[in-house]
This record gives sequence, C-alpha cells and structure tokens, in this order.
Amino acid sequence: MRGFGIFAAIVIVAAAAGLVWQISAVAVPRTGTFTPPEAYPPDEPAEVLAAADRDAPVPDLTSVLPELLADPRFASDLSAVFADAFTGEVLFEQDGAKPLTPASSMKTVTAVSALTHLGAEYRIPTTVVEGPDEDSVVLVGGGDVALTVDGEGYYGKGASLTELAEAVLEARGGDAPSTVYLDTSLFADTVNAPAVPMSDLDLYTAPAAPLMIDGGRIDASTHYTPHHEDPAMAAATVFADLLGADTVTEGVAADGAEELAAVYSEPLASLVDFFILTSDNELADAVAFQTALAVEGEMTWAAIGKAHMATLESLGVDTTGLVLNDGSGMSPADRITANAFTQMLTAAVSTPASSLFEALPVAGWSGSLEDHFTTAAEGEGSVRAKTGTLTGVSSLTGTVMTDDGRLVVFSIISNGGSSGGVKDAMDEVTTAVSLCGC
Repeated sequence: MRGFGIFAAIVIVAAAAGLVWQISAVAVPRTGTFTPPEAYPPDEPAEVLAAADRDAPVPDLTSVLPELLADPRFASDLSAVFADAFTGEVLFEQDGAKPLTPASSMKTVTAVSALTHLGAEYRIPTTVVEGPDEDSVVLVGGGDVALTVDGEGYYGKGASLTELAEAVLEARGGDAPSTVYLDTSLFADTVNAPAVPMSDLDLYTAPAAPLMIDGGRIDASTHYTPHHEDPAMAAATVFADLLGADTVTEGVAADGAEELAAVYSEPLASLVDFFILTSDNELADAVAFQTALAVEGEMTWAAIGKAHMATLESLGVDTTGLVLNDGSGMSPADRITANAFTQMLTAAVSTPASSLFEALPVAGWSGSLEDHFTTAAEGEGSVRAKTGTLTGVSSLTGTVMTDDGRLVVFSIISNGGSSGGVKDAMDEVTTAVSLCGC
C-alpha cells in the first residue's frame, strides 16, 4: 500500500560531475488520530529550492524552443511559457495569455491554494455526534475521502473507521446504537463538477461526497477502477457494521449535538504529495473543497473556483480569461493560461506553498512521469512536473534544471491532437531546456 507517513523528497545538488538527484526520506509529521490538528502548530517551511544555483547563467531559450514548439505533433492551440524560478523573468513565451483547458495541471493550483490557506498540518475531520434519540448516532462527513476501514487503505495510512467505532462505543459505555444517521449536509452541490460527464464518475473519479473509504473505490488495489454510486452511504454502511448498528439512513445532526468521537485525516502535506504525485482526482477535489470551505464558507464547485481565483490574485497572477471549475482538472470547461501557471509557481517559491515542488513527479522516476521521457531519456531526473491529459488535451507544468544549474519554471498546454504524440513532444521540449548550456 502507498504510505503517507514518509515520502521521497528529491533534492538537486551541484556536484563536480554535474547535477545529481539525491533521494532522501522526509518525515511528514504524524499527529495522533484523535488529537485535534491545532495541537500541532506547523514548523516554518524549509526552502525547497535552496539547491538551485541562483548565480547560474540565465539560458537563451529563444535559440532552442521556437523550432521544437513548431513540431507538427503539437495542436494548433498551443501555449507555452518558460520563466526564471527566482526572478520571474519570462525567458520564452508562445501565446502565454491564451486560456486553454489544462486537465490535471489544475492540481498544482489546488495544491498551492490549499497550502496557502490551510497549512501543511491541516487535517480533515470525520465526527460522530449524538443522534435524535438514545438509540442512534450521527456520522458527520467532514470531507475526508481517504478514510480507511482499519488504518491502512488505498492512500496508505488514514483515519480508521474501526477506531472511530471503538471510540463511539466507549463513549456510549459499550452500548451499540441501533441506527446510524449519515449527515452529508456539509456538501451541497452536484456530484459532478461543471462539464464533467457523468460517465467519468465510474472509472476516473467518484461522485463527490463529504466522506469516502479509499476514494470511493470498489477495488482499493487499483487507481482507475469502478466507484460506488453513493460512496458516502457505502462508507456509512461499513461504519454501522463496525459499530454493531442495524440500520443506516440519511439524516442531519442537530445543532449543538454532543460529539462522541472524531478522527482526522493525514496532514495536508501528505494529501497534496499523493494527489500531485499520482494525479488522484478524488483526493484533489476533496482538498479543493476544504479550501473552498475555509475561504468561501461552503463546499461547492463554485466556491472552489472563487477560492482558487482569490489565491492566484493574492499571488499577483493575471487571472484574465481563467475559468476554474474544480480541483482535479477533470472539467473540460476549465480554462487557464501558461502565464498563470508560471506566475503562480514563481510566486510560490517564497511561500509555504513551496512544498508543492517536493511533490512534483520526477521525469523517468516517479508518479505520473515514471513512464514519460522514453523518447528523451536525457531529461530523466532534470524535469519535475505535473502532467495533464483529457481527450484532445495535454499539459505539463513544473520545473526544469538547465545544464548550468539554473532552475526554470514552465507550463506547456496543448488542446487538440493526439495525446500520445504530444506527450513525447513535450518531453523532448523540456529535455532540450534541461540540456541547454545556451
């Protein structure tokens, strides 16, 4: 199973023989399952990009990129921007202000927004409160889609429904209720984001809900797999069985109902690491809903768009033409520019959101980039980026280290054409930048 407690941070080090990727284990703070997250104030964030050489020559990308971006594998709707990671200076731009569908590159916006507003140690609660009578309890969904049955699941370690049931029984003096009410009132919107086909809610993501086990997957061993039609009720049914209750039904907790027990998700830093590395749609949207709740006071798709737009504006990003419908990038109606992506990344370098850079997949090594760079092997280890793929949509957004040690942030978005051919072309473009001693 995949683990949240420790993840691999890959650090760039300048060595006599060139640039070397070093992989080291970085411990993510594990807070107690039942301990409120405010009891663990986060440490000051480390400077993620400290290994890059700020004095390295700035590359002349106009000498290499125009010909590569004219590759016929790219669609006519192509936008690309490369900028210096530390100064924000645009080193190359091709239609950088054109709003296009970004697909899963949108997850970088979700990560930056969540880390900015919630902090790395934020955890999502799942609570149980007293029911309307002595023979019932209410399971209240707080937005955690990474719940587990026994502490280990698809996402690795997570809040345990077994522990939650045991704590409820203890609070009730060992008396099992006959009825569990499921309260999903925190989420008040459609199960699909705007323009996301309902057919996608089977294989590629789950119907949105404020609590799920293993992201709503029926088979927790597979990334893309059928999902429960009602993942919240499926989770509540499992919880009721663990509790020894006879009936599960929908209901809403009364105002001021006494809390019997609560469990918390893994820290936000771990959640972000997972959905950026593996491009997990359920988890990305769930984190986006948490940001929306904190910033806009509601867990809706529209609130996600407003919260993310506010984040970008606060970072000085030009938001002209942007349409932000979700946190995962599943919506084909999302629109963002390569300029916006690179402006966000350069702004994030000096903020707590800089931990995003540690989560980005590494070319040829990890996550959604593990099987990339087959036609451009020289780029392995030098490019860290978030992929994006929908029908007719390909994107790549992240960082690349030049041969001289200069760190460049970039975004390439292509709408139309074959995703397979575009993927290879993007790999070759970023590899050329990594080899650039120009």
